[in-house]
Amino acid sequence: MNNIYKTTNSPINPHSRGKQSPLFWKGRVERLFSILFRAITLTIMLLFTFETATCYAQVFKGGASIGLLATQVDGDDLGGYHKPGLFLGIFANVPFKENKMKIQLEIDYAQKGSRSQSSNGFRYRMALHQIEIPVIFGWNCWKDLSLEAGLSSNIIASAKEYIDKELVLANGNKFYFFELGGIAGVSYMFKEHYALFFRFNYSFSPIGRGNIIRDGRKYQGYMWNNAMLFGFSYQF
Repeated sequence: MNNIYKTTNSPINPHSRGKQSPLFWKGRVERLFSILFRAITLTIMLLFTFETATCYAQVFKGGASIGLLATQVDGDDLGGYHKPGLFLGIFANVPFKENKMKIQLEIDYAQKGSRSQSSNGFRYRMALHQIEIPVIFGWNCWKDLSLEAGLSSNIIASAKEYIDKELVLANGNKFYFFELGGIAGVSYMFKEHYALFFRFNYSFSPIGRGNIIRDGRKYQGYMWNNAMLFGFSYQF
């Protein structure tokens, strides 16, 4: 996994008086860009989806999906897709170009996060419960096989951390409310109305900031969702 850390010789005190450090102002700028990016992304998604649905309402299709996630968090100093998670979703799509392409809007529930292996001496688990709204472009490239790619506006509804099954109330990690994610995958319709699909999900914006102590020094870095999804869908 790729860890992106900022190294400090002493803990960062956000409430310290006097001249603010460059890190303080960088955080403020990043937060501002996050808010602007969120607003622009949601506006584009809603306008594009509404316009497409209006033009092609006569071929509007819907369905539901279920799947299993294998997840990890880049930046938490743990490696591997060790945490499984449940995926549930409903979707609506509009095919065009003689059913060779489609635009699909979804509302999904996803359990993400990370988990350490027992060989580390203790069990750590990060449990994220997310509500996700992806807009996905699909291209039927060969027979019943389709390639998919899109963006997802995600809300981190709940973020909890556990050590040896005990809830940790303050572990030094700060989680954000919003995440922008990217999606790439493939789906195969093996029978009319029924399909299997695989997707790779990765954060475009961080899900939060975490603290790690190594060799007596404090490291602070961003955290990013990294997940693989294996799913089944039914289209009405």
